[in-house]
Amino acid sequence: MNSNKKIVIFKNDRGGDLFISLKLISSLRNEYENITIFLSELNFGFKFLFNLFKIRKINYNLSIIDKVRLIFFLYKSNTDYVYILAPKNFYFYLPLIFRKIKFYAVTINGHKRNRPPLYLRKLLSNYVEISRYKIKNKKPSRDLQLDLLDKSIDVDYKYQNLSIPSIMDVHRKMIPNKFIYIQFKKKFFEDFGWGINEFSKIIELLSSKYENVLFSSDIEKNSYNDFFINNFSVIDLNTNKIIKLNNNKIYFLNKINAKELFIIINTADKCISPHGLVTNIRYFLNKKSINLFNYQLSNFDYHPVKISFSEWYGNMKMDFVFLKKDINKSLNRINKYL
Repeated sequence: MNSNKKIVIFKNDRGGDLFISLKLISSLRNEYENITIFLSELNFGFKFLFNLFKIRKINYNLSIIDKVRLIFFLYKSNTDYVYILAPKNFYFYLPLIFRKIKFYAVTINGHKRNRPPLYLRKLLSNYVEISRYKIKNKKPSRDLQLDLLDKSIDVDYKYQNLSIPSIMDVHRKMIPNKFIYIQFKKKFFEDFGWGINEFSKIIELLSSKYENVLFSSDIEKNSYNDFFINNFSVIDLNTNKIIKLNNNKIYFLNKINAKELFIIINTADKCISPHGLVTNIRYFLNKKSINLFNYQLSNFDYHPVKISFSEWYGNMKMDFVFLKKDINKSLNRINKYL
């Protein structure tokens, strides 16, 4: 392992995006010991995965102060290699300032614009291109990023350089041995014209198939969370308390944080959720899942959907359900995968 070279990874994007890059990040640790990862406020909760790395927090949307601090950091740290895994325009201008640093990057080719412009890619030591206009990318993003590795670096397929947490004994006693986990996302359901009634019917279906059902919601305070607290039994992993409301084995996971979510998914027999963060965590953990999509294919161009699938979900071999506005038809579709 090379302890002399200093590596910086820019990964200040969303939680699901972070999991797309974990195989590359873990593989870099096979070769380099001194690695600093910049995470955002949106994925910083998953810092527990990186005990072997140095972690810094920076905003998802870079401010002027953030940009100045990054320039000073690169100047003072004598960085050798930079990996741009969150393709924000500002990062691609850094090679103009730091000519001695080698830059590796994920780039985006889109209909309206390329990120970065093609002339800036000439300053990169190596880069991969994700297409946002081809119906199918040759490789999904998680595999394409591995092309940034030097040939001398072994791919860490088993993620041996990441720190996978185990469930605490106190939580093991609180969480049922066998359960299905479902994620409620306010925006996902409301965009589809659904709410509490539709979600409750999905919960009832799951409860008829599984002995225990655990579900979580957005961490932000809203009327939905108030309803869940008042109408379901509650497991609070922060306070290590269970509030039993009735004999039904349906539990609301109140204010679950990133690490707790990770452990719940790893412990569940199966997960069901809108596509996104949970989809990528369950793939990382090799867990069974049902992934929900609220696209209405008859109402819009299906090409962006197929492009998104090829970029994010290619080769994932996942079960997915395109929901119907009619909740009963959607329940029938979900039931096929339970």
